[in-house]
Amino acid sequence: MTQREQVAVSSRVFCLAAIFALALLSGDSEVVQGVIAVTAVAAMSTYVSLLVSSTSLWALAIETLVVGLVMGTTFPKSVVLLPYLVVLPLLAGLSHRLIGIVVAMGAEIVAIVVLPVLLNGYDGGRVSALAPWLLTNLGAGLLGVWARKLGPAGAPWTQDTNYESARQLLTQLRTVARRLSAGLDSDGMAAQLLANVHETLDDSYGAVFVNMKGSVLVPIGYRGLGAQQLLVPQDPLIEQCWTEMEPKQTVVPSGSKEARHRTALPLRVGSRMLGVVVSSGPSPVDSGLVADLMPEIDAQALRLDTALVFDEIRTMATSDERQRLAREIHDGIAQEIASIGYVVDGLAATATNPETVSGLRTLRGELSRVVADLRLSIFDLRSDVSPTSGLGAALSDYVRQVGAKSDLTVHLTLKEAATRLSPAVESELFRIAQEAITNARKHASARNLWVDYWTEPPLAGLTVRDDGSGMGNGRDDSYGMSIMRERASRIDAVLDIFSPKGEGTDCGTVVQVKVAPKSALATEG
Repeated sequence: MTQREQVAVSSRVFCLAAIFALALLSGDSEVVQGVIAVTAVAAMSTYVSLLVSSTSLWALAIETLVVGLVMGTTFPKSVVLLPYLVVLPLLAGLSHRLIGIVVAMGAEIVAIVVLPVLLNGYDGGRVSALAPWLLTNLGAGLLGVWARKLGPAGAPWTQDTNYESARQLLTQLRTVARRLSAGLDSDGMAAQLLANVHETLDDSYGAVFVNMKGSVLVPIGYRGLGAQQLLVPQDPLIEQCWTEMEPKQTVVPSGSKEARHRTALPLRVGSRMLGVVVSSGPSPVDSGLVADLMPEIDAQALRLDTALVFDEIRTMATSDERQRLAREIHDGIAQEIASIGYVVDGLAATATNPETVSGLRTLRGELSRVVADLRLSIFDLRSDVSPTSGLGAALSDYVRQVGAKSDLTVHLTLKEAATRLSPAVESELFRIAQEAITNARKHASARNLWVDYWTEPPLAGLTVRDDGSGMGNGRDDSYGMSIMRERASRIDAVLDIFSPKGEGTDCGTVVQVKVAPKSALATEG
């Protein structure tokens, strides 16, 4: 029930309850019967309005006419009903603006003035008694129109349907997600889609490319060893399938005989293209099989689109949480430690014992170091991969800031292809780079840092190398390496962490990530 409907119901109930009490006090049975009749009409009008989810103008007009007739035929005994006639124009103005006032006032005038005059002749006393009430009713109607205009489109009187819909959908999401055969994971959806295509077309290789922000097709799933090299989004067949939104087939003139015949299947969601499924095999595919497969492809395209939307929402939520944590650290512990530093400064200024002064200065230096580390942690939390610029730009901004805020000299090399990796892969690579750079800055006592990143989707490589003290024995409470390995595992990447010259001074540490199986990257530099 909207707030406007609540106003309509509560105003009727309150006014009728007051009138019924006055009728009982009068002791006139005819008046009590009239109030009961009016209550029945009001209940029926309210039921109709709730049934159609709005205050119906015709129901309101009939209600006004009936109440007016009841009052007009029993006047002046029914004067107790006059307050209820004020409510009806108010509701009419609130729900239907000026047209509602015209209809409600017209019905009142016809019922309590025109019909009695036609039946009984002109009665000056009656008109004089009713005139103030008619003016009051008109004012109530105008008040309803004004109340409606207090907010844009009656916003104060209606609930925000967008938020209400979002709340209901999010409430259902947990239950629905558990019932889905592939959950709401886009990688799982892509794997299931490729399995269904393979089962029908008996292909050797398959790939799923979807449209990401920036209007580029990125791979989110492959099937078959070596599919990453054979199937790429820069394919004229894919472009033709994308443009015409229909399945397309061609023969690849060169290459593996197991991938000589290629089929592109559109991932359509209504009139919108989501991506393309590419299937490649040794034999041509019968067009009838493709036609039979397309309804299933369309159904799975909707599921995949849902999963991608969920991925985007999850990414937004993660980003918002990182921003919140950054604010909490900045406004909380960072400010508290800075305040302690000021106290230490005061103690050092007033101390007379040289050893005490020396200890306080050492403590002040440690506090300054902790505050600097917290500020860099805040910067880490706030840094992210932009949906429009990509990982290369994010790395460039990040290492520039690290170099400016630390004693490290950072050397960055970027070699990016025109096509981007998927947002999930870029995000995990960025977090791995952050962790590796932070370790070099905080623990390696390094002077130089080299960051090299190359990409040729679906392949990519990231190397972070320093000239520090090399790998030492890990602490029991250190989780940096395990977190990097978890992130690499999520994107099926290979992570290597080693010291090139073994253990020793200034041997440095290398963190190397390769996106794709080792066999696919064996020839990459």
